[in-house]
Amino acid sequence: NLLIMKRLSFLLLLFCHFLLTAQVSESYQNTLNEMIRVSGTGEAFISSVQQMKKMFKAQFADLKDEDWNSIEEYINKESFPNLINQLSPVYQKHLSEEDLKTIIAFYNSEAGKKFAEKTPLIAQESMVVGKQWGIELGQKIQELAKKQ
Repeated sequence: NLLIMKRLSFLLLLFCHFLLTAQVSESYQNTLNEMIRVSGTGEAFISSVQQMKKMFKAQFADLKDEDWNSIEEYINKESFPNLINQLSPVYQKHLSEEDLKTIIAFYNSEAGKKFAEKTPLIAQESMVVGKQWGIELGQKIQELAKKQ
C-alpha cells in the first residue's frame, strides 16, 4: 500500500506540475501576442505578406483574386498565429514574461508608439545605407587583397 501511495503521490505531483506549466505557457503566450501586436510586428508581417502576394501573383497569374484572398486569409488567420506559437519557446528562452510586460509598457508609451510606427521606415532607409556600405567595404577589401 505504501508503494501505491508513493506512486499516486508522484503522479499527482507530476500532473500538478504539468497544469501549472501549461497555465504559465498560456499566460506567456498571451503576453507575447500582446507584445507582437503593440510593437507593430504583426502589421509588419501583414505588409510582408502583401509583398509576397505581389511576387507570387506574377508566377501564378492564372489564380483568381478570390483564390489570393483565401490564401492571404489562411496566412493571416492560421499560419501567422502558428508561427508565433512555434516561436514562443524561443522568446521564452530569452525573455521572461515580466520582460515582455516591460516591453509592452514601452510600446504603449508615446516614444514606443513612435518607434513602432517609424521602425519600418528606418529599416527601409537603413537597407539603402547598408547596401552602399557593403559595396564600399567590398571595394576596400579588394584593394587590400590586391596589395597583398
